[in-house]
Amino acid sequence: MLGLKRGTVRLVPHNTEWALLFEKEKDLLKKELGNLVLDIQHVGSTAVPGIPAKPIIDIAIGAKTIRDFEKFIQPLAKEGYIFRENSSSLRSFVFARGPEERRICYLHLVKYNGEIWKNYIAFRDYLKTNRKHARDYTSLKEKLSREFPEERNKYTAQKSKFIRETIKIARSIPVYQNYC
Repeated sequence: MLGLKRGTVRLVPHNTEWALLFEKEKDLLKKELGNLVLDIQHVGSTAVPGIPAKPIIDIAIGAKTIRDFEKFIQPLAKEGYIFRENSSSLRSFVFARGPEERRICYLHLVKYNGEIWKNYIAFRDYLKTNRKHARDYTSLKEKLSREFPEERNKYTAQKSKFIRETIKIARSIPVYQNYC
C-alpha cells in the first residue's frame, strides 16, 4: 500500500487508508517529539481525496523554531526517520522513513505558521475544495509521471509552477486569509 523507490515516480489511485496511516504516524510523532512541535499535518497529494499520488505520506511538522533542528534528529531516528541533509535548507528540514528501495514517509520540519507551513496548508485545502483545480493537477501529474518515471527531480520541478500558482490563488481568497 505504501512505499516507492527513491528517485522514481509511480502514481496510484487515492487510497482512503492514507489518512488512517497518517493519523497513526501523527500519534507516534506526538509521543516521541512532545512539546518540540506545535502541530502535525498531513500534506501533499496523499492528503487530498481523489488525487492519485506517489504512495508516500508527506507530513509537515510545525515547530516553534527550527533553529535547533538538531533536537529532532535523535527522536526521529528512533522512529526510523533519517535526516536528509541534501534535501534540507535553512527554512525546511527533511527526514525520510523507509529504505531507499521503499520510502514510505517524508517529514518536512518547518516553522509553525511560517511561509512554508502556510503554503503547505493552503495548497492542500484549496485542492480539497476546488475539484476543477484538483483535476487539472491530476492531469499534470499523470502526464509528468509518464514523461519522468525514473526522474523524480524533473517530475517535481515540472510541477512547481502549477503549485506556486495554486498557492498564490489560494492565499488571495478570503476563506484562506488565515494562511497569509
